[in-house]
Amino acid sequence: SDIIIIAIDDQTFKACKDKYPFPRSYYATLVENLNEVGVRTIVFDIQFTEPDYKDPEGDQILAEAIKKAGNVILAGKVVRQFTRGGEYSFADTPIPVLMETGADWGVVGEIQDPDGFTRRYLIFEPLSDSFIYSIGMKLIFREKGLPSDPDFHFEDGYFVFFDSTGNERARILAHRGTRGYEQTVLINYYGPAGTFPTYSFSSVLDDADFDLKEDEDTDYMELFKKNSIYPYEFRIALLADSVRQERAFTALAMGDTEKVESIIQEENPFRDKIALVGVSIEELHDNKYTPFYEYAGVRKLMPGVETHAHAIQTILDNNYIKTLPLQTDFLLILLFCLVTVISVVLIRPIAGGVVTILVMGVVTFVSFYVFKNNNIWIYTTPILTGVFISYVSDVVYQFLAEQKEKKKIRSMFQTYMSPKVLKYLEEHPDAFSLKGEKREATMFFSDVANFTTISESLPAEELATVLNKYLSPMTEILMSYDGYVDKYEGDAIMCDFGVPIEDPDHAWKACWAALDQQEKLKTLREEIKRDHGVEIYVRMGINSGIVSAGNMGSNQRFQYTVMGDAVNQASRFEGANKVYGTWIMIGEETFERAKDKIEARILDKLVVKGKTKPITVYELLAKKGELDETMDKVRTYFMKGLECYWNREWDEAIEWFSKAIEVRGDDPPSRVFIERCKLYKQNPPPPDWKGDFVMTTK
Repeated sequence: SDIIIIAIDDQTFKACKDKYPFPRSYYATLVENLNEVGVRTIVFDIQFTEPDYKDPEGDQILAEAIKKAGNVILAGKVVRQFTRGGEYSFADTPIPVLMETGADWGVVGEIQDPDGFTRRYLIFEPLSDSFIYSIGMKLIFREKGLPSDPDFHFEDGYFVFFDSTGNERARILAHRGTRGYEQTVLINYYGPAGTFPTYSFSSVLDDADFDLKEDEDTDYMELFKKNSIYPYEFRIALLADSVRQERAFTALAMGDTEKVESIIQEENPFRDKIALVGVSIEELHDNKYTPFYEYAGVRKLMPGVETHAHAIQTILDNNYIKTLPLQTDFLLILLFCLVTVISVVLIRPIAGGVVTILVMGVVTFVSFYVFKNNNIWIYTTPILTGVFISYVSDVVYQFLAEQKEKKKIRSMFQTYMSPKVLKYLEEHPDAFSLKGEKREATMFFSDVANFTTISESLPAEELATVLNKYLSPMTEILMSYDGYVDKYEGDAIMCDFGVPIEDPDHAWKACWAALDQQEKLKTLREEIKRDHGVEIYVRMGINSGIVSAGNMGSNQRFQYTVMGDAVNQASRFEGANKVYGTWIMIGEETFERAKDKIEARILDKLVVKGKTKPITVYELLAKKGELDETMDKVRTYFMKGLECYWNREWDEAIEWFSKAIEVRGDDPPSRVFIERCKLYKQNPPPPDWKGDFVMTTK
């Protein structure tokens, strides 16, 4: 880089005899020494807006040095004061004696972002009808051959500057902020503090005429001055490069002093450089937070003068940080927010949270990548904020929707199923559908025998008491096996197993629930007989199959229920118990699914009303392994009787059915088949008869 920094640093405070603020004569010496060693331009980041009261003559000395040099840019500022009458602004320029030198000047105002970091550099400040340019821009004008206050216009995000003949000489990319383009440029920092070559202010003062403290006075600048008081031998000996030393001594031996001077100037760090003069010592509070504040794990503020250097180098190199068009920013925010929302909706909040973190990681990585490789600054904060807010909003919305769904589910099911199943439904609302779906289930129907007679014998209030005493324990048993109580119709109960939650054990659970109910009825029957004078016997029908499950009804009133042939058959089985004198009848599908858990016997090949195809039906006897020996013999004899019956061996069938009755004392199904055998002996069934029995009633 052509830029170097002359810093008032700790070494300066240690070496100089005077305390800060230094006399203006110090700065005059600085200007003279830098010009003697060939500096191209001197830019002060130090304001001389007040006279030097300690040494009034120092202002004149500095003015003379500046005028003689002709390559100095001074610093000032625009002061803005707010009063009751409004804003009052004025330019606080260098003192008149310095302004009379004809030296150019610019403002040094710093622009801090809300987080306190310096990322932008001022191009100009508007003041009344004019523009006050920054010291960096004044240097750019000088480097580009532009006048001090050039004409310009704004074009496609660039400030374009023209010389006096109308030729374009500089094009500077303006930063587009949240409110549009600004009169600022984004600083593309080249590194942390210390990136630019930096020399102590005291070192530049240190020549033969300027006295530092005894241990610090080395006359450093005499090494590079062409009119140095030191002989060439001494100056050559101070060169750092041994090869260069050898070349210089050879030239000196040949008497070629011009070549000696040329070799010495090769090591001159000031020759043809742009020197920015400012302070770096922390006590003077001109150090700034920059994006490189914690670079490589080291926290280090950057001197304000070096931020000018980075901004100037950015403009000289046309190394601008670009931003995306505003509409692109909005599209990116919308895109990533949509990705977040969709992911949360499709894969639920926890997995959606992982996707959200990945999205934020991708956005961050891509933004760093394109910034590093393409100098494009993607506004990641709005995108990340939008993604985060989208995630939180979606989660909150889903939470509220789930709470609403849970409330809806609870209102629909809380009196129809066990708390365990209800809790599962609330926590897994997607485990079932209210809109209607094909499901495999087992249906249970029960009805009190001779209920019409019972209801006619009891007052309404007492009948309600009897029903409650009966229905409450029956419901508890059904729910204990995860049954969903579909509906009550007077004394009748309809209960579904396997809906609304899928349950592979729905068949045997329905059977066990029926058996437990019959067992409970033994004690309950005595209690109701004692208290109300009536006996309760209950017939039950169970069937399994494919049903349509979901909300059924009108827009104003609906209920979760099941429909289908399997449902109708379960209802028919309940009623068919009357024909056989049984209490629990199950269908073939139920038996096949539950046979490892139950004891049952075949009853008949039954064709229910409205159907033509026979269904094998069974009487449910007991849980697996709990069938008593007597009933087991009855089942064996009854099965032999059925085989004879299906083979039209009527007398043999009657014999086996009679044995079943004899073992048990009474067996209603055997009595039914004995009567059928007698009937068929007199009126044989048609030749195509296969043992089925057609019901003519529901």
